Amino acid sequence: MAVEFGELLRDLRLGAGWTQEELADRSGVSVHSISMLEAGRRRPRLSSVARLADGLALSSDRRERLVDAATDRPASPAPPGTATTAAAVRGPRQLPADSRLFTGRVAEGEFLAEVAGQAPDGTEAGMVVLCVITGMGGVGKTALAVRTAHRVGERFPDGQLFLDLRSHTAGLEPLGAEDALETLLRSLGVPANRIPSGLTDRAALFRARLSGTRTLILLDNASSAAQVRPLLPGSTGCLVLVTGRSPLVGLDDAHLLTLDVLPEDDAVDLLRRVAGAGPADRGEPADFVELARLGGRLPLALRILGARLRHRPRLTAAALAEELREERHRLARLRDEDRDLAALFRSSYRDLPPEEQRLLRLLGVLPGEDLEVCAAAHLLGAERRDAERLLESLLGHHLLAQPAPGRYRMHDLVRAWSRTLAEEEPPARREIAARRLLDHYQDTAERAGHRLARYRGHRPPPAGPAPRPAPDVDSPERARDWLRAERHNLLAAMARSSDPLRRSVLTAALAPILELDGPRSEEAALHLAAAEADAGQGRPLARAEALWRVGRSHRLAGRFEAAAELLARADQLYREVGDAHGEAQVAWERGRLAYQSGDPARAVELSGHALAGYRRLGDPQGEAHTLWDLGRARCLLGENAAAEELLDAALAAYRALGDRVGEAHALGDLGHLRYARGRAAAGADLLEQALAITRELGDRQSEANTAWLLGRIRLLQGAHPQARELLDLALAGCRELGTRQGEASTLSALGELHLATGRTDTAIELQRQAAAVFRASGNPHGEANALHGLALALRTAGDRAAATGLLHGVLETFEADGDPQAQAEVLNSLGLLAADAGDLPEALARYRRALDLARRNDNPLDEARALLGIGHCLPPAERPAAVDAVRRGLALLEAAGAAEAVEARDRLTWLTDGQEQA
Repeated sequence: MAVEFGELLRDLRLGAGWTQEELADRSGVSVHSISMLEAGRRRPRLSSVARLADGLALSSDRRERLVDAATDRPASPAPPGTATTAAAVRGPRQLPADSRLFTGRVAEGEFLAEVAGQAPDGTEAGMVVLCVITGMGGVGKTALAVRTAHRVGERFPDGQLFLDLRSHTAGLEPLGAEDALETLLRSLGVPANRIPSGLTDRAALFRARLSGTRTLILLDNASSAAQVRPLLPGSTGCLVLVTGRSPLVGLDDAHLLTLDVLPEDDAVDLLRRVAGAGPADRGEPADFVELARLGGRLPLALRILGARLRHRPRLTAAALAEELREERHRLARLRDEDRDLAALFRSSYRDLPPEEQRLLRLLGVLPGEDLEVCAAAHLLGAERRDAERLLESLLGHHLLAQPAPGRYRMHDLVRAWSRTLAEEEPPARREIAARRLLDHYQDTAERAGHRLARYRGHRPPPAGPAPRPAPDVDSPERARDWLRAERHNLLAAMARSSDPLRRSVLTAALAPILELDGPRSEEAALHLAAAEADAGQGRPLARAEALWRVGRSHRLAGRFEAAAELLARADQLYREVGDAHGEAQVAWERGRLAYQSGDPARAVELSGHALAGYRRLGDPQGEAHTLWDLGRARCLLGENAAAEELLDAALAAYRALGDRVGEAHALGDLGHLRYARGRAAAGADLLEQALAITRELGDRQSEANTAWLLGRIRLLQGAHPQARELLDLALAGCRELGTRQGEASTLSALGELHLATGRTDTAIELQRQAAAVFRASGNPHGEANALHGLALALRTAGDRAAATGLLHGVLETFEADGDPQAQAEVLNSLGLLAADAGDLPEALARYRRALDLARRNDNPLDEARALLGIGHCLPPAERPAAVDAVRRGLALLEAAGAAEAVEARDRLTWLTDGQEQA
């Protein structure tokens, strides 16, 4: 009894289109109780049955049926002439059977149930409620419509009509509106001799028969608004569901639901449900994920694949996926005795006008996965407006999708089919179309690459006007956006091109976006391949620049030895051909390599050579770059005043050139320098400006670098949540781009953050990871910095002996590098450890040496830390000197906005209280 009652209650609720929560609101019966009743796990009480019937607003017949089910009484006999079916439908019930395998589409089903709920009152304009369900062939439009019709069917007791309009049925002509009306009228019980001839009279009779009724009409496989419009009721109360591959834009009053392929989880679930249980459960989860992908997550394809697994017990998902991997033969395997995906696509193709058919054939030569209007125009050899019209037509037929405004993409299976379709195009015409498209890609990529490039080298700008139609790439922002959107298409075009010169030119054009977006390994491989192609073509200058770019990408990735070797090869080629600009470019890049390798003196020397070369050549861009690098190297040498002057000059030069990337770089390093000179607030302001610019430009590497710098300042200021957010951003960016040096620096900074917030074990692990990355990339200076952080974490963990040993080795590294700022930092840490051990004379000696270095190199933060250490270690007899040292250190920390000022203030209070008592 409880089970029967629960099933009936659930059917009545779903027929009303309500959730359990909505029925609870209307009836006053709790959601929990409704859930238990529907599951058949609770015996219904008559008081609850009455409230549920009131909430559902049941007719007397349905209320009696519900009470009968609750009390286990036999159903009351139906009055004469009344239907006795469970749904009490008086008219025809023609709906196809629902499928137990129906999967997903929860949100779409809720939308359709909501639309059905509007049927009694009609639309806002008083029209019949109509919903068009559209999407590509095989996406499951009919299955969803049938599922919805069964779900809401009880709300339409006067009839549930179904009619296949046959717009895409192989071997059959589409059903005309006049013939469709004859079928519908017969379904409503109109004798054949009473059905008038002519569309107008039949439509009028159909509307008259439906007037005042609550009837559901499902029109499947429609082709046009003209086919559907005469089949619509004339008054409210009815619901019309229409499926079709076209959105039927002429039906202005219709709700529109466009179906996409299934999400991955639902696609895998459908595959498994169709396949059923089998030997060894058919395979690993990853095999089903791949199989769903190869089936394009298209329900029809997934049902075919699942059926193959079900009927071939020894076939596994992995083996079936292996059969499908070769795209050329994929569609041939996506058919069975009565389902054929290729045939379904062919029926869509046959319905297209000739121009759209030609475009679909030519899309088969597309190297990538999507295209924009200008590319389509070149592929066709047509005007932009004609290409756009044809693309929109294919979009309307769901043979294309639009992932973003202005861009069009084929479903994977449609693309596989179009490549076989392309073979129907005469070979000569197909080759001409492909060449037009590649010429368009190459010309636009060269223009965009030149506009975006900050390192133009010897390459002149593209000559002559751009072939029309052409995308707008006349600003760095638009050039960047175009290259980013077309990157995969350009790489695919390179892979398919047999012309090594074209591949080399495209690689050079892509260089700016490869540097911006990485990953470094792909960037290096592409430039190396271009260098080899240039060698084969006898193009030494192009080869030199390609080698320079390979070296640069290795340097950015932290592969310093490989970078040095490739830059030397590039330099030799530049000298052989007498290219002074190339020589300056190599000197500049070598200076950067020396800087990152921890050799600032060599960096100053090389950057100075590059600066002189750029000035002789009259290259203001190169001059700005080397001013910036010289400023950074001088900073590493502790020459802070000279460094700030150089960075200010670089910032002015970048702003004069309108180079926003350079402006962000200079702002970032100026901000870091001002922080290091005890002006953290001013430094943070500059870094915030730099971060905003890098985000605006979409420069992920610069964004990561700037976030790291700003994160360190927030850490100094004690703003730990902000510091964590910025450092996490920096780490994600460096890992995405494959920038190992940046990753290591960020890991070390995160180690400092975890130490400051009491997570010592995590801090130790992060510093060890950072040191390992620096060591592997041949950066002893970076490794020493990470080991310094590790020593401080080990001190906190209580292992002072290990910490002291590490710091002595780190100090030797920094003394060999000639880095006085880093030496001052380590000496302060050694003083701290000596004080921990109670060796105050040794601690004082370390702090005084740190103080001397910090003052000589204008390093207020380490000066403050040395003064605080001295104040802590002076004997009681020298308390006035201790108070003076701590007071001066506190002033420096407060000026810098450092969180350490709190502890220093407490120390000063303790000392002054002791002095007064004395």
